[in-house]
Amino acid sequence: MKKQFLLISILLLIFLSSTYGQGTRYTGPYTPSGAINWGGVSNKVIDGLSFTGLSQNNINLWECTNITIQNCKFSKSAFRAISAENSKNLIIQDCVFDSVADGILSNSNASNPFNNGTSSGIKVIHNYFKNIIGGWPGHHAVMFASVNGGGGSQINFNSFENIHLQSHVDDMVSIYASYGSVNDSIEIIGNWFRGGDYNTANHTGSGITFGDNGGSYIHVKNNIVVNITSGAIGNAGATNTIVENNIIYQSQALANPSNNADGYIMTNFTTNSDTTACRENTWRNNRGLYYISNGDEHTYIALSYAGNKCAKAIGLNTNIVDRTLNASILPQDISRAKAAVTTGTTTGTTITPTVGYKIYPNPVFGKSMVVTLDTLNNEKIAIYNLSGQRIIEQSLTSSRTEINTSNLNTGIYLVMISDNNNKTIEVRKILVTRN
Repeated sequence: MKKQFLLISILLLIFLSSTYGQGTRYTGPYTPSGAINWGGVSNKVIDGLSFTGLSQNNINLWECTNITIQNCKFSKSAFRAISAENSKNLIIQDCVFDSVADGILSNSNASNPFNNGTSSGIKVIHNYFKNIIGGWPGHHAVMFASVNGGGGSQINFNSFENIHLQSHVDDMVSIYASYGSVNDSIEIIGNWFRGGDYNTANHTGSGITFGDNGGSYIHVKNNIVVNITSGAIGNAGATNTIVENNIIYQSQALANPSNNADGYIMTNFTTNSDTTACRENTWRNNRGLYYISNGDEHTYIALSYAGNKCAKAIGLNTNIVDRTLNASILPQDISRAKAAVTTGTTTGTTITPTVGYKIYPNPVFGKSMVVTLDTLNNEKIAIYNLSGQRIIEQSLTSSRTEINTSNLNTGIYLVMISDNNNKTIEVRKILVTRN
């Protein structure tokens, strides 16, 4: 028991000194670089470079395949950090974007036969974006414009932050005329958003917007959006999309006084007023508390208002207004993430999270969470608070076990899975964001 308590104490110290998991996992160093312009290049890695104050787009790619941009920093530029046209299998990970006009644009040129005239397989993961300064129109942290053709395109586990009076952002994430498929949705999962700005030049300025000029099969899940000022998550006309398990909060004090947008939005902004152009969309198990500047609560109004040009969404009755929410659902520092936790125990063994276990949803905001595993070997699960007190202990008796979390207060907890010899084989951290 003493050994187990010591292990828990070590893990708590590690977890408390780190952020929850979004943002970049790289902290430098960086090597200064000039602009990079590549056309028709394949199988290359851009690693550990800094681009500061450049008077042109920092990285331009066209007709490139299998390119990775990682561990880089882009700062103080009135131009776009990364522009990629008709790219295939582009990975952008563990980068910092600080005070740039635009972050990432992946677009397509249909008249170009390369890659069937589109971009595909675009992955933007574990990056930190701070203060997009470009202004309207078309200035975003990340924009997919006509990204189609499969390949697992995703915008996952990033942190986005705009500090008041230091930014001039349109939508932070914009998915424009982009189409996933039934077995290969475009993912926007596990991102954190905080802050936006407003002035007479800002027309939108939301957290996540998808479906502009059409789109389909887009999956928006487990994102947290705080004080974004002008609408948190919006479907502008896409079909066959899923928006689930997201949390939004907007205070009255930071609401845009000239734009009383709602928190969750679905409406067809195209000229096509037929609801068949915006149909079969699912909104489920989302939570929010979204105030406009006059103090009225506008969390879900735009999902069901009269005259909406979209067919009624599926699952509307599963979404809730949660009046316990406040800005503290995000940590103070959202810039950095830690890689998979690996720490020695008192016996010198190693604990490394494995892919065999899935714990969801995370953050936990309902009355239960689910643990699934590939194979069953008489494992046990225990949940500890940050004082090291064991709150829950339960055997995993099937490949899918539901854990009752209704008695857990808002906060961070450790989840530990052990085998039948009480050897710890898995450690995870969960965030409970309800009272």
